[in-house]
Amino acid sequence: MITKRATVWLAVAAAVALSAARALASDGTAAASSGAPGAPVSGAPVSGAPVSGAPVSGAPVSGAPVVEIVLTGAADNLGAIRTALESEALSAFAVRFRTAPRFNATALFATRASSGVALSCWIDVSDLRRAVLYFMDPVADRFLVRSIELSGRFDELDRESVAQVVELSLRSLRVDARASLDREQARALILRQTTPPEALADAPVPAAAPARRRALELGAFYGVTIHSAEVGLTHGPGVRVALGGSWGKHRLALDTRFQYQLERRYEEPRIGLDLRTIALRADACWLYSLATGVTPLEVGVRLGAGIDHVDAAPRPGSAGPSAFVPSAASASNALVLAAGSVVKLPLSRDLRLFTELFVELDPARVRYELSLEQGTETVLARYRLRPGVLVGIEL
Repeated sequence: MITKRATVWLAVAAAVALSAARALASDGTAAASSGAPGAPVSGAPVSGAPVSGAPVSGAPVSGAPVVEIVLTGAADNLGAIRTALESEALSAFAVRFRTAPRFNATALFATRASSGVALSCWIDVSDLRRAVLYFMDPVADRFLVRSIELSGRFDELDRESVAQVVELSLRSLRVDARASLDREQARALILRQTTPPEALADAPVPAAAPARRRALELGAFYGVTIHSAEVGLTHGPGVRVALGGSWGKHRLALDTRFQYQLERRYEEPRIGLDLRTIALRADACWLYSLATGVTPLEVGVRLGAGIDHVDAAPRPGSAGPSAFVPSAASASNALVLAAGSVVKLPLSRDLRLFTELFVELDPARVRYELSLEQGTETVLARYRLRPGVLVGIEL
């Protein structure tokens, strides 16, 4: 029994040993066919100096995204940049290099979908104190623009900075294109960066659109009007409320005005008179813009009519007690017609200074008379035609 079992176990052990020998022989054959240790691996990038205007590349790593890098600047600096970029920083990409005499925005925006290039990058180091990098996707729809301040010596720190920015930007554009610029945003940014300052200064500046005037206008003013030979001037503050509309350079407004004219005193030896006036006006005003712009200068005319509400309070004259007894204070309303010229000067987008030269007409003569036994005597008569001026600010 023992002899039979030993024979069986020996047979099993021999079969296992034979299988292991066959496996070792197979592995040795595969290793021999793969080449000697230390031989180059097929597909590794091959170094070499870039040739101006022509692609310079090595065989790409199988399956790695292809990145084309265009270098612009002094030849010595371009070689140093390439050496920095061929380090482990870009090992995840198959890199193709070429050079160009200068940065070409037209080439940057050209569609590259058929070239097999996953991402493209322009590195412009024409200025030793500043490197500008432009990245784009294969169809030139998404872009990244990076600017790096350099030392001016293009030393090792400068080269490492450029390499790091290239690596991070390529990964960012490949992983999340939403964080990049679209075509129009990139075009505007690149145009601003590449256009000389003197060209921007010479470019015509588009005219600013005129500010849209609000329909409701509010204003405050101070007006002075000639009254009569006896009183001289009347004056006081006022407010204006208007409703207007514009078409082209023209504007029409309908407004109402309220002005309180400060008390004026007339006095003679026999009798005196205190006058207080509230002036109410309704006007139509036409304006014309002399120049286009956000806040144009405007000139125009106004026509209107209104009422002067006058409170007259008689009092004793300067000679003291006399035979003339002052009557009770009275109020009267006088119809007034008005016409004038208007100038509005913009102070800001919503604030304007306005001034008016006007003339007012009393259709009926306004007089203040002293009653006598034999009749009446005019002691004060307001001019029928009275010029005036007002200055104000409106919103």
